[in-house]
Amino acid sequence: KLVEKKSIGRNVLYYGCKARHLDYIYESELDAFQKDGILDELHVAFSREQEEKVYVQHLLENNGCDTWNLIDKNGASVFVCGGTRMGHDVVKCLSKIASEFGGLGEDDAKSYFDKLHKEGRFVQELWS
Repeated sequence: KLVEKKSIGRNVLYYGCKARHLDYIYESELDAFQKDGILDELHVAFSREQEEKVYVQHLLENNGCDTWNLIDKNGASVFVCGGTRMGHDVVKCLSKIASEFGGLGEDDAKSYFDKLHKEGRFVQELWS
C-alpha cells in the first residue's frame, strides 16, 4: 500500500517530570524519535534535579521567540498534557510569549489562544 508523505513542519516536544531516574519512562522512545528525525527538537525539564526547580514553562520562555514563530508564523499546533496547575502555568507562559514576541495585550493573547483552541490547534488534556 502506497502511503503519501506530507510535509508537516518542525516537530518540537517539551517534556517535564520530577526526576529522570523515576519519571522519564519514555526516554529511549523519545531519543529514538529524535534520532530518526520524527522529533526535530526535544526539550526536557527535570524539576527536582537541581536546587532551583526548572519546569517546561521555563524552557518555553527561554525559547520564546522560536515558540512564537512556530505558533504564529508556521501554524504549529500546541498540545499540553499533564496536571491542571502545570497547564495553567504553561498557558500563562504562552500568553507572556504572545505579548513579548507578538505584541499582544493580555486580552488579545487570551483571544488568540481561544481562537487556536476553536481551530483545534491548542489542545489541553489536564488532570488533578
